[in-house]
Order: sequence, then C-alpha cells, then structure tokens
Amino acid sequence: MKNRYIKRFLPYIFKYKSAIIFALVFLVVASLLSSLIPFIVKNAIDNYISAKNLQGLIKLSIFLLLMIGVQFISKLIQIYLTNLSGQKIMKDLRHDLFQTMESFEIDVFTKEPSGKIITRITNDVENMNELLTSGIVSLLGDMLMVVFSIIFLFYINLKLSLISLIPLPVAIIAALFLGNRMEKIYEKVRDILTRMNIHMQESLTGLPIIQTFGVEKTNLSKFSNITKDFRFTFHKAQMLNIMLRQSINALSYTSIVFVIVFGGLFALKGTATVGTIVAFLVYLNQLYGPLGDLSDRFSILQNAISSMAKLDDFLTSNNVEKEGNKGFKKPVQGEIELENVSFSYDKDSIILENINMKIKKGEKVAIVGFTGAGKSTIANLILSFYEPDSGSVKIDGIDTKILNKKELRKNSAIVLQNIFIFKGSVRDNIALGREDFTEEKIINAAKEIGVHDFIMKLPNGYDTELSTEGKNISVGERQLVSFARALVYNPKILILDEATASIDTNTEEIIENGIKKLMKDRTSIVIAHRLSTIRNADMIYVINKGKIVESGTHRQLMQGKGLYYELYTTQFKKI
Repeated sequence: MKNRYIKRFLPYIFKYKSAIIFALVFLVVASLLSSLIPFIVKNAIDNYISAKNLQGLIKLSIFLLLMIGVQFISKLIQIYLTNLSGQKIMKDLRHDLFQTMESFEIDVFTKEPSGKIITRITNDVENMNELLTSGIVSLLGDMLMVVFSIIFLFYINLKLSLISLIPLPVAIIAALFLGNRMEKIYEKVRDILTRMNIHMQESLTGLPIIQTFGVEKTNLSKFSNITKDFRFTFHKAQMLNIMLRQSINALSYTSIVFVIVFGGLFALKGTATVGTIVAFLVYLNQLYGPLGDLSDRFSILQNAISSMAKLDDFLTSNNVEKEGNKGFKKPVQGEIELENVSFSYDKDSIILENINMKIKKGEKVAIVGFTGAGKSTIANLILSFYEPDSGSVKIDGIDTKILNKKELRKNSAIVLQNIFIFKGSVRDNIALGREDFTEEKIINAAKEIGVHDFIMKLPNGYDTELSTEGKNISVGERQLVSFARALVYNPKILILDEATASIDTNTEEIIENGIKKLMKDRTSIVIAHRLSTIRNADMIYVINKGKIVESGTHRQLMQGKGLYYELYTTQFKKI
C-alpha cells in the first residue's frame, strides 16, 4: 500500500533528480569528513602531542581546519539543494492538487468540509516537504554517520569496539520498538488536529449563527473535548519520545563507561592510547546521537506517509469531472432541452421527476415554485454540475454527458442570491482575473448594468479593494457587481437563481433596465425572480415537489388560477 503512495509522488522527485543527486553526493562528502575528524584528532594526540612535535601538530591542525571548511561548504550546498528541490516539488504538487480540486464534481464540496480540503493542500503537502528536506536527508546522513563511525571504531581498535558496542543492539531494538509505537500515536495526533481545524473553520464561518442562537457554550464544549483528546494523545507521544531519548542516553553512557574502564586498562597494557580513548568517545557520540533523533525521524516519516495516503485518498476517492478536451466541443448557441429528466442526490429522496423543458435560443424562461421544489437543481443540471439519473439534458441537441463542460460553462453565466466576492479589486471581481478583458469592456459592462456610478464613488474606483466575500460593500452592491461580471463575459446562456432576492427597492430600480440588457439576445432562465421579468417571460414553468405542474405564459397561468396564480398573488403581487 505504501509503495502505491510513493509511486504516485515519485515523478515530482524525479523532475529534480539532478539537484537531489548532487545534494546526496555532498551529503556523503560532508558525512565522511565529519567522521574523519575524530580519527585525525587521535593521530594529533598520539603522534604529535605525545611526541611534542609542534611543527607536525601545526601542519595537521591547518589540514584539519581546511577539512572542516570543506565539510562546512559541502553541508551548506547539500542543505541549499535539498531545500530548493523540496520547495520546487511542493510548488508543483500544490499546483496539481489545486488544479485537480478545481476539476472535482460539485458534490465533492458538499461532502468534504472545506477545512479538511485546505489541510490537504497546505499541511499535508508541507509534511511531504519536511520529509524531503529534514526526514529522508537527515535519516541518510544519520545512517552514514553510524556506518562511518562503526568502520573507524573497528579500524582503530577491534577489541575495544566489540566491548564498547555491547549496548548498541539494545539501543537499536529500543529505537525500533518505541518508534513503531510512536508512529501509531502520532497518526492519532494528526487525525485529531484535522478535526480541530475543521471545527475552527466551521465555527468561524458560522459564528453569526452561533451567536444568534446563543450556543457559544455548546460549541466551546465541543472544541474543548477535541483539545482534551489532542492534549492526552500528544502527551502520550511526547512521553514515549522522552522514554526513547533517555533509554538511548543511558545506553550511550554505558558505552562511555566501557570505553573509560576497558580503554584505560588497554592503555595501561599498551594496547590502546589516549588518542584512541578520545576518538572512541567522539565516535560513540556520533553513533548514539542519530539513534536518539530516530524518534523525530520516525515522526517526520510517518507524517509524510500519512499525508501521502490522505492526498492519494483525496485525489482518488473524489470524482473528477469527465470532460476537458475529451468532450464534444462546438460553439454554444443556447438551445436547451430537458427530456424526461429525473434526479436525486441520494436514492432515498427524488428531487426531480420526469422533467421536460424545451428552451429555444434567445428565449426567456422563468422557473418558479416553493423552496426545495428543485428549481436550482435544474440550473445545476443545465450547467452539467450533475448528471441526471435518467433522461437527458441537451445543449444545442447534444447530450451534456458527452459535451465539453468547459466550453459549455465558458458560454454560460449564473448569478446567485448569495454571490461570492473575492478578495481583490472591483475590476478583478468583474473580470475574475481575465487579462484579455480591456478596461473599456469592463467599464461598458458596469455602465450597462448601472453600477458604474456606484463604483466611481468608491475611494479608488475600480481599483478599490474589496474584502473577502465583499463585506465592505452592501448586499445590493455585491449583486450589482455580480451582474456586471455576468455581462462582461457575454454568455450565450444566462441563469438568474434568486439573483435579486436580496436587492432593496432603490437598487432594484437601478438594475431593472440593466437586467433587461443582460438578458437581451441570449437564452435566459430566471429562477424565483421577483422582478417583472417573470411576467414578461416567453414561458413559465411551475415546479412543485420535483414535478412540472404548470407551464405557460404569465397570462395563461393567471387565467388557469392554479399554483402559479397562488404564488403570484401571495409572493409576487407587490411587483
């Protein structure tokens, strides 16, 4: 299973293999030079200090300083290359993850909490970066130091090496056993942290509701329970970490005692030197130090593997839209047909049943009905955010199942009641980042809708920065910006879904003429609209409990005195 995760992300690493190979080469050089230093110190003590050879000692010291300089530069280059490669890999990975996320079917975002999605693209990707820059490289560096240290120990004095390394197997077993236990506990820590992020994100988004209904204490209690779980689990992991480090320290000190006792005896017998004892003490530190850090390496490694699994699951368990260049592509004209369409979000509840509509190019159609009747679902089916359970939705005679969805949506626009305003300038919110839209085109769209004068009254006109969700302008003003956004894209198909429900009377008067221009010469679908466009529609469909119960013009439906008559006289009479 882990191999599958690794294979998925290996192409990102191979893209920068040259830099990574060079980094590994410099890592080997730096590790080898670090391992040579105690050996050179031993020679300095035994061959020069003991012999009182000052000239030889100075030459050896100069050589040692040069070697330390080369080691320093090698380590610096290795760190630079690994960090540079890591950041480039993470940039590519985040780009692909974000691009994939944008291609998810729309129902993914109703199932997955946004906090969880954000955690995947930020925290989980960063965990993988840490694996490359701190985990794998440090683990390889530690392994090289252990191997080189053991080689030099046995080269210097075989008998003393065998005695001093007696505690080493115990240290390795302890590191593997406790490391495995920590791996499982840290997995729980990460899951709890994800729950905490989701709860915080939902609480921030829903804070007005929480305060309005006075459930702050209940919400805080839920958060406190999560933090208690986190504290308990993280404390358990920390205690295991401390236990591992202290076990390694105790075994390391045991080896040091063996070196002092037996090294001293061998020195008295003439089979060892003072330089040997000094070198052994340094090498033991280089040997046991990485074992003490093994818990951190385990944590980084497990974090990365866990993140790989979650990213892989996130990418494979969520459905990506089957479209793009594979779909049938032709210019959209605007003719829409729903033929015997039935749809349900789940098997237990039918949202739409046997819906039949035929909308000609350039026609204006209204869809009205009670809340929850399925009106907005029809809009989502037309834009191919969902596919019908049965029947077909056709655009210009082509089934949306085989139609290129990007081409369809590029020629469509939808304006919702709860319009989203991005953090950025008014201009950016109208053009949505399209650099090919000229200033003149943006201003002309704003003028047609009637929002230009309002924009020019803002502190910096079209350059005025809007806050996230546009909270520094009124609801009506946000809607006006959204109308300008729809117009500047010049869609063939326009959907107004409760688009003016939040508009006050003054704003309604401003945009009434603008919305007529917006609907001119394009196929327009108006859902539960409270403006006169309902009365002037070429066809009105009345939806009730997922079925079309009436259809006709305003005059015909009023004369029929059915559900539309009831809705109009009660909800729309004030128009």
